[in-house]
Amino acid sequence: MRDNSQIYSLVALDIDGTMIGGDRIVKPELIKAIARVQTAGAVVSVSTGRTLTPALRIAQESGAKGPVICFQGAMTFDQLKNMEVRHERLDEIVAAQAISGLTSIVPEVMMFLGNDVWVEKRSEWTDGYGQRMGVSIRDTDSLMTMVDHKPTAIVGVGAPEIVGPLVEKLHALLNGLALVTHSLPMFCEIEAIGAGKDLAVEHLAGLLNVDRNGVIAVGDGKGDQSMIEWAGLGIAVDGGHPDAVCAADRVIDSPENFGLVNFLNELCGAGKFGPPVI
Repeated sequence: MRDNSQIYSLVALDIDGTMIGGDRIVKPELIKAIARVQTAGAVVSVSTGRTLTPALRIAQESGAKGPVICFQGAMTFDQLKNMEVRHERLDEIVAAQAISGLTSIVPEVMMFLGNDVWVEKRSEWTDGYGQRMGVSIRDTDSLMTMVDHKPTAIVGVGAPEIVGPLVEKLHALLNGLALVTHSLPMFCEIEAIGAGKDLAVEHLAGLLNVDRNGVIAVGDGKGDQSMIEWAGLGIAVDGGHPDAVCAADRVIDSPENFGLVNFLNELCGAGKFGPPVI
C-alpha cells in the first residue's frame, strides 16, 4: 500500500509528449506549476532523449532549475554550475557495431559528439533536425573512422515500422553491451550501457540525498519506462508507449489537455512536495 504521507523531493520530467505536445511550446500553465513545485523545495529536472542544447533550452523555458538529464540518461549537466556531473560514452567497438547495424537498414545515421551531430549523408531531414534542435550538423566521409572519439550516442532514423523491429534486433546483437531504445517511433538510439534514464535519475537522487521513494518520474516513451519503474511514483502519459503505461503507478492526460500541469498542481495542493533532506 502506498504511503499517503510520502513527500517528494525530486521530479524528473520527460520533454516530448510529456512537458510539451506537438506544437513544441512550453505552456505558461506548466511554467507556473513547476514554479510551485520548486517553491515547495523540490528539485525539478528534465530527463530527455534530446541532446544537451535543446534540453537546456526547454529547462530554461519551463523554469526547471534542476540538473538536466539528456541523451537518454547518458549525460547529466548541472545548469547552475555549468558543468557535466555524469557522462557515459560509447566504447569504440560497440559504436562500430552500432553504425554497421544501422547503416544497412535505415537511411539516416547520426553520431553525437558534444553538441555536434556528424553524418555521412546530409539530407533535408538532417538539416531540419539541426535547425529544430539548435545543433550543428557536420559532414564526414566515414562515421567508422570517428568511433575512437567515443561518441555519446549513435542514432538511426527511419520509418516506425522499420525502426521498431530494428531496435529489437540491435538489442539482441549488442546483448547487454549498449542501451538500445527509441524515444520517438522513428528513432533507434544507442548509448553506453551505463546510460539509461533510470540510472541517471538514481545517480542524481543520490547526489541530492533523496530516497528512491521520494522521486517522481513522468514520461510517455519506451525510453522512459526504466525511470518510471525505478521511481517511487512513476507516471505515464495517456497514449504513450504501452510499456511505459504498463510500468506506471498512474496515467495522466496529454500535454494538450494539461495532464502534467494538473498532476503537479494536485500534488502541490496536497502538500506533497518538499526539499531534500540535507
